[in-house]
Amino acid sequence: MARPAVIVLVAALAVLFDLAFGTVAYTHFFYLVLILAAFWYRHRAVAVGLLLAAVHVTIEYLFHGPPAPSILVSAATFIIAAWLLGYLFEVAGRRKGELHFRIGEPKPAACERDTGRLIALLSNRDPGTRYRAAGCLGDRGDPAAVEPLAALLTDPDPGVRWKAAEALGKLGPAAVGALTEGLRHEDADVRWMAAVALGEIGDPAAVPGLLAALDDPDTYVRSRAALALAEIGEAALGDLIAAIHNGDERVRWGAAIALGKIGGERAVEALIKTLPDPDEDVRLRAAAALADIGEPAVPRLMDALGTDDDRLREGATAALSQIGRPAVPAVVRALREAGDWRIRAGAARVLGRIDDRQAVEALISGLDDAREEVRSAAREALLAASGRHNSREEAPERYD
Repeated sequence: MARPAVIVLVAALAVLFDLAFGTVAYTHFFYLVLILAAFWYRHRAVAVGLLLAAVHVTIEYLFHGPPAPSILVSAATFIIAAWLLGYLFEVAGRRKGELHFRIGEPKPAACERDTGRLIALLSNRDPGTRYRAAGCLGDRGDPAAVEPLAALLTDPDPGVRWKAAEALGKLGPAAVGALTEGLRHEDADVRWMAAVALGEIGDPAAVPGLLAALDDPDTYVRSRAALALAEIGEAALGDLIAAIHNGDERVRWGAAIALGKIGGERAVEALIKTLPDPDEDVRLRAAAALADIGEPAVPRLMDALGTDDDRLREGATAALSQIGRPAVPAVVRALREAGDWRIRAGAARVLGRIDDRQAVEALISGLDDAREEVRSAAREALLAASGRHNSREEAPERYD
């Protein structure tokens, strides 16, 4: 009850200050209330924003009559600010690793020997005690801790929630069922933490649940589910290939991430077929995934440069460009030796995007190609390379 009391007290003091001195300063103090609420409650701070907006409109009505449009605008601003601050604090909590450790945490005491006692400590009012008990249960590896730790995934303390997910990951296959349930929880934090833990376990039994999570409305949850599937690896490969060809846009996007991390011939083939995908985000992700695979994907990407599909050629060009210098020898060889002029022209376009001396030398030789299309591609690529070189030379003068 301490946090709500602080919020109510600060808001009340701000209003009383205004009534006592006849100012409008209390609305400024309301933003302090919103910052505290967003820090403590994340996206649920919107409820505090609604409350402050109602208080603001009510005070204006009681003391000044029907509120002017400017009052309504400032009231709406409280709601928008609450949502935005809550969102920013929530993202910061996810990205900056606050869930992975507790700042200033003392050296942990020795764990209780009794598993039952540790489970009982998960209900302790002190978040530090719950945190340490969860860590001990994870190290203990007793399947009896699965359900109590799963219940801790909704703990009000973010550090405790993360420690519970980490502990479940250490419990192995016994925790897969509980963590799969966590993938369907209403709180996005619970869903992504469950996905991470399932990836650490690496049990193929988690594949169906993680595939379903690729369609999660939260981008971060989808990416964690994709990385978890990548950790499972070969056992998830067949399902991922099916998903990248048959799923909706979000599923295809996530499947591409996972396939890029898994790699191998089957993954390369599936990603090549995804380069002409009708969704731009999926196309970009497939190209990036092929770049993640790197050199092993180069031969198939070179073949794709010779197709009639514009999207496929552009996707292959983008992937080869992202692979960069490791792809240069094969691309140079194609520019000089490929029998298909479309592959030679595509190779020239790729080399124009890679900053490499060997690429420039090959492009100069491409100016003498028998096909005008190849010569034109080589000229454009050399101009692009020259532009990069000139911009680097001029950069010091621009900042003098």
